[in-house]
This record gives sequence, structure tokens and C-alpha cells, in this order.
Amino acid sequence: MRVTVLHLKGPAAVSRAFERLMASSRIGSCLVEPEHNRVRFLAPRKLAEAIVERIYLEGGLVWCSRHDLARPEGLRTDVWPVDPPAAGADC
Repeated sequence: MRVTVLHLKGPAAVSRAFERLMASSRIGSCLVEPEHNRVRFLAPRKLAEAIVERIYLEGGLVWCSRHDLARPEGLRTDVWPVDPPAAGADC
């Protein structure tokens, strides 16, 4: 899993990024910080990369930081799959 922090140009870019994230059923968590034009989310690594690329191409992304989480022993992979989504799915 990966925590991704998006730093965006303004409210419109924050809104577009949030809508893009909410369109995916595999986002584990999402936090919007409108006063800082920031969005944080938790998702499988490959899905997070695909979403960040789409948000970048749509415009408004200033900076992105990525933080991979180690998988604890016994984590259920059926809840948080680590395989990439099928082409064009959920992002």
C-alpha cells in the first residue's frame, strides 16, 4: 500500500483530484486539506501511480510525495489487493 500526498494549484484542481479518487473503488482512505490545496490518499501502489499520472495529465498537480507502507505479517491481501487493476479499470 502507498500513501500519496498531492499538492495542487488551487480549489478547482483539488476538486478534480478528489472526484478522480472517489471514482475508484480501491482507494482505502482519502483526506482533503482545502486550506493547503492538498489531498492525501491510501491505495495499492500501482493504482496510486496510475491515478497520479491521470491527475497530472489533467493539470493542476504541483508536487506529489509517495510513502510506501510495509505489509505487516498476516495482512489479508483479499481486502487490499496488491496487483495492478486491469487496463482502464478504476482510474
